[in-house]
Amino acid sequence: MLGLLNEAGFTLIADESEAEVLVVNTCCFIEDAKRESIEQILDVAKYKETGACKALIVTGCMAQRYKQEILDEMPEVDAVVGTTSYDKIVETVAEVLKENGIKVQNFETIDREHIENMPRILTTAGYFAYMKIAEGCDNKCTYCIIPSLRGKYRSRPMDQLISEAKRLAKDGVSELILVAQDTTLYGTDLSGDETLAKLLNELGQVEGIEWIRILYCYPENITDELIEEIKNNDKVCKYLDIPIQHAADPVLKRMARKS
Repeated sequence: MLGLLNEAGFTLIADESEAEVLVVNTCCFIEDAKRESIEQILDVAKYKETGACKALIVTGCMAQRYKQEILDEMPEVDAVVGTTSYDKIVETVAEVLKENGIKVQNFETIDREHIENMPRILTTAGYFAYMKIAEGCDNKCTYCIIPSLRGKYRSRPMDQLISEAKRLAKDGVSELILVAQDTTLYGTDLSGDETLAKLLNELGQVEGIEWIRILYCYPENITDELIEEIKNNDKVCKYLDIPIQHAADPVLKRMARKS
């Protein structure tokens, strides 16, 4: 969204009190995250009175789950944008500024495929970048709302990930951090031999990339092939980030977790 707004001619500034457009990206995975998101929205809404704000837009998971409640109960908010409608941010801003008081909604299907070759502005330190290798989740854990907010598991094609890695390397990124709801499932929904191990091998050949970290590896999908690639690929950090849910089998069963 930052990249699209910058490309459209908007100026990005650090002082939110001086911004004419404020976009709040929200989370609602747990109650504390939802509360923090609401507090952030209300906190920046004051700039409609004390600052330069002309448009307040809420996006992310809470916008996806509670779009109507946000519009009905938070009059300060001018627009809500769903989790797969990030490419609509420029037209949303334009519509809000033009309509002056008309509430705006932009929502696509949550199973929408990732849009490639989008402009990007890194908000991390310049030497590292997160790279999302898949979107959504097929696990039906009883406690989790992510599938209904992010859709089914959708791996990005490997050639597109390699192209993005090359662009990031050209911009000075030397460390890639791979993220998804479950990185070890990468490629299972694609045809051919696209697997996380193969992806690591290909990324390891990208000139300029020196470190590769893998987050969110679910233990049931860690294969011998993946372990061998991590062992043999000098660029891959030698550890696995694994989400441990519980130690008791009865609890795991109620959670609908495999391990």
